[in-house]
Amino acid sequence: MFRAEVDSPSVLPAIPAMEGLWCYLFYLYGVLVDALSLCEGPAKLHASELNRDQYIGRWFFIAAAAASPSSLATFSSSDSSIFSMTQSSSPERLQLEAAIRLKTGQCVPRSWIYLLKEQSADLATEGRPHMRTELFSGKCPDSIIVQETDRDYQRILLYSRVLHPAEGCISDFKGKASCLDMNEFLLIPRTQGACEFQAS
Repeated sequence: MFRAEVDSPSVLPAIPAMEGLWCYLFYLYGVLVDALSLCEGPAKLHASELNRDQYIGRWFFIAAAAASPSSLATFSSSDSSIFSMTQSSSPERLQLEAAIRLKTGQCVPRSWIYLLKEQSADLATEGRPHMRTELFSGKCPDSIIVQETDRDYQRILLYSRVLHPAEGCISDFKGKASCLDMNEFLLIPRTQGACEFQAS
């Protein structure tokens, strides 16, 4: 009854050899998948070197992403937002105004002052010393990606010159967010009409 074990010793070494081959093939497959799915993060724009005329004017808020839901909570009640960037009388100051339409229909105005420091790649925000704003190029020429970092949150935001950008622009933004481990995604509804800016 032991004859099968004695007469076919060559069968036994073949098992670990095949296991090794499969392990090697799976390893190669993993390397290939990683090589084909390398994350392409957004390309950073140097704030002090921007062509300001290219970014002055109106922008629609399209989407946001973050690593945690709490970083996006401030946007959950809004239906749409339109922003206006203008150059102030001082060259190192940019005025940003927002007209935010809440899901209730109410319009809420907001305003910020961005400070452009010489040789700085980022924007500072007046009155918020811990906040840092970085600018990145989007896939579509009429879009821009903004990353906001403060003491209790970090998130990236997609803005566009058009209210309803192409789906590819949004998919590209979502992919770039995933590369930054920001997998919480919020698409702004934009179902109601935009609010008008209040006269200053």
